[in-house]
Amino acid sequence: MIASIALSAVLGLLLLGAAAALLRRTRNSSSGQARSALPGADRKLLETVALGLRAVAEGRAHSSYPLPDVQAVIHSGQRLTLQLAVADVAAPAPWTADVSGKEWSLDPTSLRATGNSGDGPTHPYSLTVTLGLHRGDRVLVDLAQLSGPIALTGDDNEVLRLAQALITEIVSGPVGLLATVVLVGSATTPSVTDGLGSRSARLHTAATREKALAHTSHTSQTSQSVAGGTHVRRLFVVTAAQFRDERWADAPLRDTDALLVLGWITDAEWHVGVNADGSLDTGRLGVLVDTHTARFS
Repeated sequence: MIASIALSAVLGLLLLGAAAALLRRTRNSSSGQARSALPGADRKLLETVALGLRAVAEGRAHSSYPLPDVQAVIHSGQRLTLQLAVADVAAPAPWTADVSGKEWSLDPTSLRATGNSGDGPTHPYSLTVTLGLHRGDRVLVDLAQLSGPIALTGDDNEVLRLAQALITEIVSGPVGLLATVVLVGSATTPSVTDGLGSRSARLHTAATREKALAHTSHTSQTSQSVAGGTHVRRLFVVTAAQFRDERWADAPLRDTDALLVLGWITDAEWHVGVNADGSLDTGRLGVLVDTHTARFS
């Protein structure tokens, strides 16, 4: 009797220990390590986006028309659509423009037929990144088109998750091959970096604004031999406190740079609010997102 009770107690302790270990593994798998690589389905869609953007650059390289300002990219699975900031009816093949010239679209299978590959021409849209989904369609925006500080606001944890998802896609995805992301000051803490998974040569850290600008200037010069310097894009990521303390509003950024601020600031040119249901309020950007990227990536 006593022996059976003791045996039951030992078995109970073993089961509790196993459950605790399983819980720890589950928690760890949902941390930054889960973002070490893009899921296969996501990467395939993003490769299509990259091919489409390269087709734009290649088409315009052989014409007298300038590259269009791509405000948003919509991937429905069946169609890939570019929403342009300025109307342009002269879409290069395989793209076709609508009547207004504000949207270009194509069948993604036509990209494979053209023979475009990862060895093709570069493009200037390396900061094009997924904000989320709208009615099942993937919605991407080019952060380099958003001049001035971009503030992510809302619940701290949701803001952090969204920022980590954006950064991870840029530094490890096929669209951001010529992008550099720099985490500055308090944005280099483990609360941010631990959620980024494996490191990338596109991701850098800097203690101060001055070091961030100097560091990435050197990186960009190195990349000039590859891309002629024209397609290199930089994204700086700072917390709201860092933005205020170092006066990032006055930072000498290039026209093609983007500045992402984690938290509310009064100087923001763009506000992206993360709602409790996972949708985004993109303000004057005007992009509809009902599920932000960290909720499904």
